[in-house]
Amino acid sequence: MQDEQKAFVDPAASEAIQAAFDASDLGDIEEICGLFLGYSNINFRVKTTAGIYLARFCRAQPDERIHDEILLLRSIQGSGFPASYPIPRSDGEFISHHQQEKVMLYDFVEGETPLVTPDSAHQVGEALGRLSLQPVPQTYSSTALIDIEDLREFRSQKTTELQQYPEFQDEFLEQTTSIESCLPFDLPRGVVHADAFPDNTIFRDGKLVALIDFEDACVDALIFDIGMAIIGFGYRDEEINLDQIAALLDGYRSQRQLSSAEQESLPTMARWCAHGMGFWHLRCYLERPNDRQHQRIHELQRMVRGLRGNDADTIRAAFDQ
Repeated sequence: MQDEQKAFVDPAASEAIQAAFDASDLGDIEEICGLFLGYSNINFRVKTTAGIYLARFCRAQPDERIHDEILLLRSIQGSGFPASYPIPRSDGEFISHHQQEKVMLYDFVEGETPLVTPDSAHQVGEALGRLSLQPVPQTYSSTALIDIEDLREFRSQKTTELQQYPEFQDEFLEQTTSIESCLPFDLPRGVVHADAFPDNTIFRDGKLVALIDFEDACVDALIFDIGMAIIGFGYRDEEINLDQIAALLDGYRSQRQLSSAEQESLPTMARWCAHGMGFWHLRCYLERPNDRQHQRIHELQRMVRGLRGNDADTIRAAFDQ
């Protein structure tokens, strides 16, 4: 979900961006524009005498995870995979440290966030299927940002804080206990993007031109990507949509077929994805309550409820479309 607020180009931001471009051979800066804010990093469109680039302030992940993102993107760059790729500095490094900021520069891919339709879902599914076939780079070590141990620890340590929000507490605790019995998934593993939402795709003239924001990428069960994409591309007006899920699966299976165990596990995986994402937002919300995340947590809770019931049947039916 996008907020209408954009990143503010203040003197500190301009100085950090200038430092990153000073370390790179990408021309002189002519214009800096803030892009729509997400939930973590801050992005800017930077026009220079040499071209147009994306400057990202990396605030969500430690350096080692950012280095894994770079390693993965460089490993697939020659394959023609649709993505925005990081640009090295003149010294061959990718991260510019300035004051408290870590700044990376990327290709700027022109386009827009797509409407969620069967066509856009199919194209994203196909891209995720292509990604599933990529080998895990040597020395790549990133694992899922959230696992069931994180939820257990949160449950035991945040009891007092959760009691302040009964609209979240009981359901979070009950759903966590329910999902515990389903994990872990003993399924084929490999590289997954792990955050394939509309906001992380760029379309131009109806075609997917980039899957972006690989910082959550990791090695996990391959159908984790489908489960997460169902949350982003499988609903219309908060109602699960059979045609969109069928299109997503059709696109994915055009690149990699799913085993019977993967098909059986997919509804539960989608529920785990929605619940894990709700946990991430809930953890952030307890640190800094805000209306935007309050609404998002409620949306995800409704999805989790549905995916425990009739919506799971919709996913199963999509395999027969």
